[in-house]
Formats: sequence, structure tokens, C-alpha cells
Amino acid sequence: MFDFFRKKPPPAPAKEAGPSVPPPLAGRNGHLGGIEAIRLDGTMYFFGFDFRSDLVLSPLIADPALMARFASRHMTQRDGAHDEAYWSQLVGHAVEGSELCSDEPARTFDSRALAATIASLGRVRREGTPEPGFGLPYHLRYLLGAAGGWEVPEEAGTEDADVWIGQVAGDEPVAGSTTLQEVAARLQAHLNALVEAAPGNWATLFTVLKS
Repeated sequence: MFDFFRKKPPPAPAKEAGPSVPPPLAGRNGHLGGIEAIRLDGTMYFFGFDFRSDLVLSPLIADPALMARFASRHMTQRDGAHDEAYWSQLVGHAVEGSELCSDEPARTFDSRALAATIASLGRVRREGTPEPGFGLPYHLRYLLGAAGGWEVPEEAGTEDADVWIGQVAGDEPVAGSTTLQEVAARLQAHLNALVEAAPGNWATLFTVLKS
């Protein structure tokens, strides 16, 4: 009859609905940034970006609501922290445009096309003849560098990769005693290093660039 007076256990904490929020990349918590997006194989992926530091802040997130939840916990704006509703609006804006790359086709990637590009680079490494029309998206290479914190090893080459790309395409001369095969090998080493330095699903989704 005295059970009524017994101390009741505290209620269990409410479980968060939906998938859990991933952690920021490399401890990049609390950065001031915005929301950007790319499209890969028909799927749009969102990510946080710190424009002042040129750093990607989050994994690639396909769920718009999860992206807003991530940003509300791990990102700020100039006027401070904001709730999910605020960030949801910015996620919506990222679907339509970009502060990093205004050209939508340059933000759209296809794994099969990238694999074909790497296969043609392999042919140049073997045969030493140019591949007319060869190219690798600058925006993708930039984002992989920003995701990896710009920690591409020196052995991967400190020269401008755009020069190597032009040489592989036959649009730029190869200087001195360097062979086109060596240029192609340097470019592939550079791509390998970019992917290896990129954390989380940035590396797994773009592993096609490695050889």
C-alpha cells in the first residue's frame, strides 16, 4: 500500500529519430561555414564548408535533414549557432547554387566517366603517347584537397597538377628530359595521395580515382 511513495526511476532519455549525426571531419567542430553540394552518380550529397580556411567540415551526407542536423550541432554562422530549421533553408539553397562553384555541370560527377579517365591515364603511363581531350575535374580535386586538410605528401608532387593534365592531353609541352610516361605517373601518384588523405566517405566514394 506504500508503493505510491517509492521513488520512481527517472524517465529514459528520448531516442533521436532518424540516423545518428556523424562527427565532423578531423575534429573540425564549431567552424563558421556554409552548406555546399555535389552530385555523384545521380545522388546529391551535401557537406559543410569553411570558406575562410578552405576546409571541408563534414562527410558527404545524402539526407538533407541529416545535413541540417549536423550543421546545427557542429557549425556556426557569423551571428552564432542556429537550429535545424535555419540550416534546412541553407541546405535548400545548396541544391540550386554554390558559393564555391557556380557551374552546375562542374559539380556533377559520374563514377564510370571518372574510371574511364583513370584508365586512359594508365594507357599514357604504359605507352607514353598523349590522350587528346584528357581532363580531370578541377572542382573535385579541390574538394578532395580541402577534405584532406591539404596534406598531400610531397612525394606526390608539388607542381601544378593542371600542367600535368595539359601535358597528358597533348596541350602542353613536356619539359627537358622528362617523359610523358613520367608525367602520367606523377599525376596518378598525386590523385592517389588526394584520395588517401581524404577522410571517411570522401575517400570511399571517390576511390575510383586511385590506381
